[in-house]
Amino acid sequence: MRGKWMFTGLLLCLALMLLPAAAGRAALLPQPDAESLKEDALQVAEDMQTGNFAAVTEKFNAEMAAALDEDTLKSGWDSAVAILGDFLETISAESYEQGAYVVVDILEHYENNGMKLHIVYDGEGKIAGMQITYADVEEYEEETQSEDGAAAYTEEEVTVTADERVPLGGTLTLPVDVEKPPVVILVHGSGSSDRDENINGNKPFADIAHGLAARGIAVLRYDKRYYVYPDCPDVGSAEMVTLREESLDDVDAAIKLMQEDARVDGSHIFVLGHSLGGCLCPAIAAEHPQLTGIISMAGSLRPLWEISYDQNQEVIAAAEAGNLTEEQQAQLAEAAEQVEADTKILREDLDNQPDDGMLLGIPARYWKSIKEYCGMNFINEVKMPVLVLQGDADFQVYPEKDYALWQEALGGRDNVVFHLYEGLNHLMMPTQGKRDITEYAVKSHVDTQVIDDIAEFIMDVVK
Repeated sequence: MRGKWMFTGLLLCLALMLLPAAAGRAALLPQPDAESLKEDALQVAEDMQTGNFAAVTEKFNAEMAAALDEDTLKSGWDSAVAILGDFLETISAESYEQGAYVVVDILEHYENNGMKLHIVYDGEGKIAGMQITYADVEEYEEETQSEDGAAAYTEEEVTVTADERVPLGGTLTLPVDVEKPPVVILVHGSGSSDRDENINGNKPFADIAHGLAARGIAVLRYDKRYYVYPDCPDVGSAEMVTLREESLDDVDAAIKLMQEDARVDGSHIFVLGHSLGGCLCPAIAAEHPQLTGIISMAGSLRPLWEISYDQNQEVIAAAEAGNLTEEQQAQLAEAAEQVEADTKILREDLDNQPDDGMLLGIPARYWKSIKEYCGMNFINEVKMPVLVLQGDADFQVYPEKDYALWQEALGGRDNVVFHLYEGLNHLMMPTQGKRDITEYAVKSHVDTQVIDDIAEFIMDVVK
């Protein structure tokens, strides 16, 4: 789960950010030449690759130097690159002006993925900000052919429109030589996400769409509303969002679109939700009893604040086990105290909380919708077939709690199928053994057994 608001609450443990791009007062001196700063940034990248972090910190401005010392920079860099394998080459370096600053973005190719180094220079040519993110550097490999070498599927653009002011681009993936196949609608996790659910070049929704289409099943995936329209000025800002605006209204529109599309079997529509989308599957099923089945992939029946609380407890424990300064210990204790206080409020009656009040860094308005659409409120209403999938290496949604709760709620039914996969993470891809966002640094694919199991479930239901 990821998004505009970090669901790790007040602890920014899952971010790869070494320091946000610094704001501050405009520079009084003329900016150095952008081309020379690009050359300097390339040298910074080389210095960090070779371990010369002292040379890098010497270029920091006063604010940056106060926020990030040499040891912390080294620790952050080493953690970020540890999983990437050998450095191969620098792909590109681009510079551009951003207000009073010059920004340089460097894309580097490593053995297992790419990395983007984002460096911000102030008007005196000093480094005012630095950020590291993983990035895709190669064309994504797709399952485009059947065993005999022929095309396995075709893809066509569609538009999902819940509100005329915010139409969403989508892709309908259709199997070749299958007339009116059953169709699966993919529902995203939290936060802004494209139709592929792209994270660091990993594209689980593209994998699932192509894999199922190659097995005779159509798939609809679409860009999430706040990915395309991050502010949505005509329909309320992101701070006004609830689960209806974030996801459910667009799911309604996607279902209607597939019911009316002559290329698929509108009487056999499945919804597959990932992460938050999996959490919403019971509510979606209750609102749309005409669906043929639902599939929860790494979802939960618990309210989201409980998952956030568990994530925070794990982060706090890991931080306490490290070598913290007294100042850092104090900051951690303060953050942990705030997590406890906010979670206590969330567990109680939210009706008296103002909609714009912040809890775990998220407006109470959103948390109220989380409470309203919690899966446990609807699961007893769901009579259609259900498939529950999770990896045992998932560190964002907890198998011992969340997968077990699905089994407790639905284990006695003969139209429910469960699969817990050894060694798969939250993206249903092979784990790298990490329990933070570096888990997703290496490009991978949804495990083929997962796709086989989804296809088998669907075909068993529709036969």
